[in-house]
Amino acid sequence: MAFWHAREGMSNKQLYRWQWLRSLLINKWAMGLPHINTGLRMFLLRLAGMEIGKGSFIGMDGWLEDLYTHRVHIAESVTISFRVTLVAHGPKSDSSNMDIVIEQGAYIGCNATILPGVTIGKRAGVGACSVVTKDVPAGAVVAGNPARILRMKSGGA
Repeated sequence: MAFWHAREGMSNKQLYRWQWLRSLLINKWAMGLPHINTGLRMFLLRLAGMEIGKGSFIGMDGWLEDLYTHRVHIAESVTISFRVTLVAHGPKSDSSNMDIVIEQGAYIGCNATILPGVTIGKRAGVGACSVVTKDVPAGAVVAGNPARILRMKSGGA
């Protein structure tokens, strides 16, 4: 599926064309589908270049990265609620790692925003309307703007 991936070395014109197509696939068609079409949503997101594990759920009406889709890594059994925003581009002091990694069993609440370079650990939870600017340790529950650790889940990660 390399055909669909953005290449950092593309010209601005080429990048714009692919972004336009991926944006249609991801943020118009896939994210606009009702919950009954979750399988089709996952197919379109994978087709656009995102890495999504089996058993994961991504709710509708969000905005997912459409320029650098290869920077989004979602593990198995992850739940991403509706209206979630994943941003894997933009100015950052260390632009070498702009990937968003959401590890196995994590939960992202509705209207949350995940910024570039963030890793959400295994079985971690992100509260509704949170803005995640830093890594979330495994088993942690975070909320707020910026997101802060509220507690650690019992039983470890």
